[in-house]
Amino acid sequence: MNPHTAVAGARAALPVRSLVFATLYAAALLLGRLTTVDGTGLVLVWPAAGVAATWMSRGRHRWFDAALLVAATVAVDAAVSGTGPLLAGFLLADLGQVLVLVTLLRRWYTPQEGLSTRQLAVLLGTTAVACTVGAVAATLAVVAADGDPSWLGSALWFTRNAAGIMLLDPILQRLEARARIGWPETGRGRVELAAAVATSCVAYALVFWGPAGLPVSFLPLAPTIWLALRFDTNVVVGTTLTVTSIAALGTFHGTGPFADITDDAVRTLVVQVHAGFVAALGMMLAVGRDERNQLLARLSTATAQAQRARTEAERSARFSDAVLASVGSGIVVSDPDGRLLLFNDTARAWHGLEADDSLDPALHADNYHLYGPDGTTPLAAAQIPLLRTLAEGAVSGAEIVISRPGAGAVPVACSGRTVTDEDGTVLGAVVAMHDLTEVRAREAQLARANAQLGLHAARVERLAVASRAVLTAEDPRQAVCEAAVEIAGAQAVFLAQPTGEGRLVATASTGLSADFHLDLDVHRDTSLTLTSYRSGEPLFVPDVAAHPLASPLRVATGRQVSGAWQPVADADGGVVGVLCVIWRERVDHLDPTTAAVLAGLAAEASHAFTRADLLHRLAQAADHDPLTGAVNRRRWDDLARQEIARATRARTPLTFALLDLDHFKRYNDTRGHLAGDDLLRAFTKAAAAHLREVDTLARWGGEEFAVMLPDCTAEDAVAVVDRIRAAVPDGQTCTVGVCQWAPGLDALTVVAAADRALYTGKATRNTTVVGTAEPVTPPAGAFSL
Repeated sequence: MNPHTAVAGARAALPVRSLVFATLYAAALLLGRLTTVDGTGLVLVWPAAGVAATWMSRGRHRWFDAALLVAATVAVDAAVSGTGPLLAGFLLADLGQVLVLVTLLRRWYTPQEGLSTRQLAVLLGTTAVACTVGAVAATLAVVAADGDPSWLGSALWFTRNAAGIMLLDPILQRLEARARIGWPETGRGRVELAAAVATSCVAYALVFWGPAGLPVSFLPLAPTIWLALRFDTNVVVGTTLTVTSIAALGTFHGTGPFADITDDAVRTLVVQVHAGFVAALGMMLAVGRDERNQLLARLSTATAQAQRARTEAERSARFSDAVLASVGSGIVVSDPDGRLLLFNDTARAWHGLEADDSLDPALHADNYHLYGPDGTTPLAAAQIPLLRTLAEGAVSGAEIVISRPGAGAVPVACSGRTVTDEDGTVLGAVVAMHDLTEVRAREAQLARANAQLGLHAARVERLAVASRAVLTAEDPRQAVCEAAVEIAGAQAVFLAQPTGEGRLVATASTGLSADFHLDLDVHRDTSLTLTSYRSGEPLFVPDVAAHPLASPLRVATGRQVSGAWQPVADADGGVVGVLCVIWRERVDHLDPTTAAVLAGLAAEASHAFTRADLLHRLAQAADHDPLTGAVNRRRWDDLARQEIARATRARTPLTFALLDLDHFKRYNDTRGHLAGDDLLRAFTKAAAAHLREVDTLARWGGEEFAVMLPDCTAEDAVAVVDRIRAAVPDGQTCTVGVCQWAPGLDALTVVAAADRALYTGKATRNTTVVGTAEPVTPPAGAFSL
């Protein structure tokens, strides 16, 4: 809902309430005027006072409601009694009375579904004060109108307004608040209510409408008390309104006990006092009954809670006894003087005695066999944990030994604290004793384990150091061999790895002679190394020479007595090598720790090999052409600067050559690009076969290649490149431009000269042309090395 719409609706609802109450108020005025005693102007009932009280006490637009009240009063008086100064004064008295009542009620009275004694007292008190103010104001109005005031008139004003408020205000407030009426829930209760209401109405009818002189004036009080003591307050107030109306109407028609009063004013006063008395009596009895019932309900609830608490306490006590009986710790309880009150089952079993409250606390150590932590020194009284707790307030972890003759000694750790009440008075002490037997056994076991762990720690540390060395080494294979020697305490180690061509060769070793050689056929040969490689399982042989698979030559060469073979597996479980450990003194047993450390080293070795191979492939990819495998331009530039620097220092020749395959485009177009790629790869391989290890072959771009020949003159270079021209595959040819480097030239200048020579040779193709490059003259005054 839109907030503005909700606010507008709330504001619109207020005038509706005001108009409803204005209508009720006007009807109440007319009803009151109808009970005027003929020829006297005296009114028997005045319900308008109760309507006004409810109307004004809960209205939010007080001044608007007051204006409506004045307008309704003036309209009814004009229609029934006319107007005049006296009626205007009475109007002001009514308005003042209502304002005083509303002000007091808003301050002291809180409407709710049920009345309390305090609220009833506030209602009666504020009604009395407001009606007194109204009576005084009405009397002053009579004086101001030159009338003859009397105390009886003031009393009549007071009683009729008070009775109207007491009878109607509670009912109207509950109706407006939609308060729940406490109807009887059983059929018997509803029958009783109907009987009580009927009896009350019949009693009032007999008294106030029956034959004169009947001795039944006592009858109305009995059903009123019956209703007040048995039924809901709202029912009592409603019934009271009904029966007092019966009494007023009977008196108005000249019947009933009050009709015999000859003075009209006194008779009217008596009727009004009767109505107020009955209303007050009924409400006081009903409210008292309600409060008594509430008190009984609270008392019943408190009793039930107390019973539940008692039951829970008994259950807790039984539970505590069961816990104390079953707990594995010994529990000792004493009074403030240290005299024993309680042993649980565990403490009783350890001491072999019951708790003796007559025993002097200083004798506890002797009587209950208490000793110091060593189990032999008798415990002094000041060191008894129970007495220490009483002296210090708390004890934690105090160790003693209970050593009862004929039973095993029980080491215990004692923790205790005092028990105090709210003011801090010590009520006693509780000490819990925890058996340390298993703790001591675990400590001994842990000490043995720590000693064993200490033996392994150094090997594990060596593995960690070796792993770091392997992972950071430039040659991880050699580092693995050196680490294995250190870890196993061996004299030599070698690493055997497959070549990819069905051979298993030694790729690294330590502790062996320089001429050590291993080359095995994976499929045909037999050896201990191949056995471990094929099975993927570690192998240990205490006496290698006696093993049938051992090679006598290798045993003699490596002077091997005992040996271990540890496979090296990759991440997929494939064996990529075997780590072979050689002891030159007999080792009868390979302890599990050494075996585990060797296995860990093998795992690290696998990672290191993978990492090294990956780095090598990355380096190759960075420095080589992916199609041909020749050096790429970036690596060529680095090597060219290095070779020029070396040639400058050594004053040696250096020659560059550019080679271009002839008619390569036509070859591609006629045979396809895949054939062209095959030609480039085949040419690279053929050219490399005619170059030295120190020479460099680079792919310059497309079908063009560059060659760098250190320690080679242009004449020598021509012979080399002519051999390359003669080796071009698939019947193809190439043209070559050659230029020798001269001091002071950079690589780009020399290559440019070779490129010009190549361009010259392209005129005839399949030829070699030698070009020259002019040296660069440094500026005057320049310094060069």
